[in-house]
Amino acid sequence: MKKKRLIILSLCAALLVVGILVAIFRSKRPALYRVTYLPSLGGQFTFPCSINDRGQIVGFSAIKRRTYHLFLWDREKGMQDLGPVVNMSLIYINNSGQIAATMRDPNRYERAFVWDPDQGRRILPTLGGKRANAYGINNHGQVVGAAETALDVFHAFAWDDVNGIRDLTPSNTTGTRAMSINDAGQVIVSAQSNKLLVSANKDTTSEYSPIPVSGLTEINSSGYVIGTVIVGPSKFDISLWHPDSGMKKLLQLNAGSPGSLKINDVNQVVFSERRQETKLFGRTLFTPAGKNYLEDPNLGRISLNEYVSIGRNENLWLRDINNKGCIIGAVQSLNNSRSRGVLLEPIPEKWNK
Repeated sequence: MKKKRLIILSLCAALLVVGILVAIFRSKRPALYRVTYLPSLGGQFTFPCSINDRGQIVGFSAIKRRTYHLFLWDREKGMQDLGPVVNMSLIYINNSGQIAATMRDPNRYERAFVWDPDQGRRILPTLGGKRANAYGINNHGQVVGAAETALDVFHAFAWDDVNGIRDLTPSNTTGTRAMSINDAGQVIVSAQSNKLLVSANKDTTSEYSPIPVSGLTEINSSGYVIGTVIVGPSKFDISLWHPDSGMKKLLQLNAGSPGSLKINDVNQVVFSERRQETKLFGRTLFTPAGKNYLEDPNLGRISLNEYVSIGRNENLWLRDINNKGCIIGAVQSLNNSRSRGVLLEPIPEKWNK
């Protein structure tokens, strides 16, 4: 009995020492970010989706129960209500303040649109069908997404103010969608189980290059593509690929694919690691909080959860990172429809130490 008690006391002492060491280690680490929580448009739900290099943030926010509007936020003007938007995280902004998103037309069909600071909202054309969704915009105002054809098939498209809409899919029957576009006009096209690289600036769309990564993929303006590679059951490598330099593994996830994955033009990567439930006899005992990280080419991996106030029944999802390293995300409740937007801005004097 005494031996058992001694073992328990020893374990408690060891845990106490570990806790003290962790606390000391954390206290010595520099605070790398300044944190701002975004307001709402009147409801209890704010979900930021994209941030540009001027610090302008766009997303959707509830104005009343189950009614969501597009918002534009910056420190100068605060929250601006830009009207109805489809309730999804596919809202994008470029450095000119142009916004690409999706709304419902008077017939309740989803339609891609562009909001411009000078011209307001403009609905984009389709490829002959009734619906279209926007999935990205670059700094030249080129919008990409998926639009319905006259044959009721969704095709990847690129649109700009000069050339109008352009079908990026050579086959009439193949369903595709354009997932991301960089400033060089390179587009990631998702076709069935494959990811392809195509130029939105060429006259022909028959020149496709396969991309050897999958999952949540995005291309930056240097031509680097971030994505995942399956390496085993529930095991994924987050990898960086470039047509010239090939593949580079960044890290491995052992609990499934990432919940979010974004890259900026200096190859900083943010990702959310999915939460793995602990079960016993088929029943969930507990679900730990998801983990969120920045992978920096110089500093390595930085945990971001410690900078954000996350409640017991809440989870943080990272949504975007701009070229200045500013990160946005959403702290969402697991019990109801509440969501808070959060902005993490690097503190230069701490970051450069």
